[in-house]
Amino acid sequence: MNRKIYLILAVVTCLAFLTGCSSSSTPKVVAITASGGSGQTATITEAFANALVANVTSGGTPASGVTVTFSAPSSGASCTPSPATATTDSSGNASVTCTADSTAGTYSVTASATGATSASFSETNAPPTVFTFYVRGLENNATFGPVYYGIVGAVAFDSTGKVFPDASGNCGEQDYNDGGGTATTPYGVTANDPILATGSSMTVDTTTGLGTLVLATADTGVGVAGVETFAVQFVNPSHALITQFDGSATSSGSMDVQSATRPSDGNFAFTLSGMDSGDFAIDYGGIFALASGAITGTADVNDDGSVTQGVAFTGTVGTSDAYGRSAITGVSINGNALALVSYAVGPEVIRISDMDAGGTAGAGNAAIGSAYGQGAGTFDNTKLGTADVFGIEANSWGRLYAATGRFAPTPTSGSTTDGTFTGEGDADEAGNVIGAALTSGTYTVASNGYGRMTISGGLGSITSLGFYMTDSALNLSDPNNTGGVLGGALVLDLSNDGLTGILVPQAATLAATDLNNSYSFGAQNFKAAPSLPRGSPGWEFDYVGQAPIASLAFASTAVGSINDPFGFLNGTAAAYSAVPFAGTATGPDAAGRYAFPAPGTTGNFAIGPIGTGGPTDAFTVAMYEAGPSLVFTIDEDSLSVSLGTLQMQNAAALKAMHVQRAPLRRATIKAKAKK
Repeated sequence: MNRKIYLILAVVTCLAFLTGCSSSSTPKVVAITASGGSGQTATITEAFANALVANVTSGGTPASGVTVTFSAPSSGASCTPSPATATTDSSGNASVTCTADSTAGTYSVTASATGATSASFSETNAPPTVFTFYVRGLENNATFGPVYYGIVGAVAFDSTGKVFPDASGNCGEQDYNDGGGTATTPYGVTANDPILATGSSMTVDTTTGLGTLVLATADTGVGVAGVETFAVQFVNPSHALITQFDGSATSSGSMDVQSATRPSDGNFAFTLSGMDSGDFAIDYGGIFALASGAITGTADVNDDGSVTQGVAFTGTVGTSDAYGRSAITGVSINGNALALVSYAVGPEVIRISDMDAGGTAGAGNAAIGSAYGQGAGTFDNTKLGTADVFGIEANSWGRLYAATGRFAPTPTSGSTTDGTFTGEGDADEAGNVIGAALTSGTYTVASNGYGRMTISGGLGSITSLGFYMTDSALNLSDPNNTGGVLGGALVLDLSNDGLTGILVPQAATLAATDLNNSYSFGAQNFKAAPSLPRGSPGWEFDYVGQAPIASLAFASTAVGSINDPFGFLNGTAAAYSAVPFAGTATGPDAAGRYAFPAPGTTGNFAIGPIGTGGPTDAFTVAMYEAGPSLVFTIDEDSLSVSLGTLQMQNAAALKAMHVQRAPLRRATIKAKAKK
């Protein structure tokens, strides 16, 4: 073979080798990184908001056409990548979506490609948010007429505001006690009633915080054929004011994120308010210690004006379930055996209901209340604030009274009392109104936070209060809020009226500009004409709403939801949405009191038009400011009485809430036969 042929063969071989080296469709991968989607949190069974993106480079430049495999743990907390493999684009990116599985926890998703070290994404599956809720008010009982009732419970939501099913298809549970009945007729008690995910929903306008909560329950005898509807007014994403919003009942209460399923051991203050087995108003207040499930405490009782103080009691708190529910057994106070259940809000806050079925003389019947931790250390006469604001109201059964005002304590020593106080207050006793009255008196407080206050005039028949000190770091009106008005005490009327409420420190300085904020508001209102006989339950309506306030005037956008099943406002039983609220207040005076002018005068507190073309109603309202974040309100007309609050909204946090904003589709709720 001549030299020329050898040369040609060599050239051909070299070209063939070079061509083969350069024609590969898959470049050698040298790097893969997690460039997007790591560090996310999604509610279990929900999709993550952002895709997981892996970036592939070769020699420092994007590599296209590379197959990337995404792998998640095969058990425990994990997610499902879709698709499981993806091909890089011209920028070297491969992306997949991921849906969390049903196990909560943090884990890693890996992205791998041939010839490269795997990249890792850290993701977290979160449990649904559980809200603990409670209400008390009047049920529109078809057999017995208006009767006291109360509900405590817990319900789970996912990240979009939809109720969240557990393995049983439920999204929560509740305990319902309707006090109606006789010794021979079963009382309407439903304990541990499942809340069904099918038929339940939540919708919220994240601009105003006003929404609707629908709970479908296993017991078709509650609500409307087993479906309860609530108007909900969020103050912030972890706290809302609520009222039952259907024709079956009306009530007021709150809903708060559950941060623990069981209270911590420690000391607690508590109050309960309801009706006894004889259909008379009954209220409890006191303190107790919780240690390894065992309760030891001291209570005061106001049973239809018959007051007993310092009653020792014991009890046992059972195990907690997934929704923070525990039975409290063995409690008997002043001869009343109480069948109590509790739902945790957090380690220092629980909601309590008496679930006794009634029908037995001396047994408790129905009551709703709360317990708050007292924190570490002891109390003394200096633990009240320099000034304190209080709000107390009777339950809706036979004692239609409310009062609010301000006390300024002065600690003393070397006497039989721990201090004196002066103050100013407003009270409405079944239509008998006391406005801006000066008051004074003395107080004592024991080292365990068990206190007494004797009032000399100014609040009518309210002459003695029990107060039970709480942890100075707790927000009594908004338990998950570590700011705002902190500390104070739970309060029980120990004179004739049987009122319960709270007392909280007042800010050192007050000004009308304090209220230039957006507020959530709510109130429980009763018809309280003096002509009503003693013991009459009256007629109740409840409302929640949202109002920006500037220069003490409600903005034109102030709007709320009103439930009026007894036709107090418009003569016709109805629930009203998008009702305007208006008014301009004056004040404050030295005690932090504001006032809306009387009906018929400019600036009065007005509601309406009520319904389509309905009338406007107006009320005489006074307010006492604890601070910019909390204001107590009282309706002091001769025909109605109410206690309510204005609570400052966190507007930015509300806008960030991931909840449904579509109109509620009632067609998805199947009617059930009422038992």
